[in-house]
Amino acid sequence: MTRAAVLGVALLALGASRAPRAFRFEPDAQAELRRLWVASSEAKTERVACLTGDIRGDTVRVTRILPLTGWADSLTASARQSLDTCAPPRWQGTVHTHVALRDGTRPYSRFSGADRGVNRIWWRRWKVDGVFCVLFSATDAYCEIDGPRGLAIFPRSTY
Repeated sequence: MTRAAVLGVALLALGASRAPRAFRFEPDAQAELRRLWVASSEAKTERVACLTGDIRGDTVRVTRILPLTGWADSLTASARQSLDTCAPPRWQGTVHTHVALRDGTRPYSRFSGADRGVNRIWWRRWKVDGVFCVLFSATDAYCEIDGPRGLAIFPRSTY
């Protein structure tokens, strides 16, 4: 069974009342996420990566990240590369950075409307639940599991 199928079956088996309650970024994924954030901060533009992981108990574990090259942000570039590259069964979703600041001080710590549109296209295309995160600081992420079975929100996870 593929990782995406395992993730989907696990979510279905857990049911709405027993959905995962935590996000954990494993060491290899943490290192890649930190590199992604630094590159994004230095370039002052969004960066995106594929992500993969699994569910153990009540925790979603992100185990691996693949940064994509040549991708800017949702306002200036097509999401096609992430939709094509970050596909199941190898990948379960995407992560991207938000380095722009609202009011010059506060980060955008949630998905934009355009981000949600890309997430929706992803899970509709692949017909499985996807894992989507946005990095909004050097250590913090907002993550969701979204797809045909519904939405689970993890408003603040540390990577």
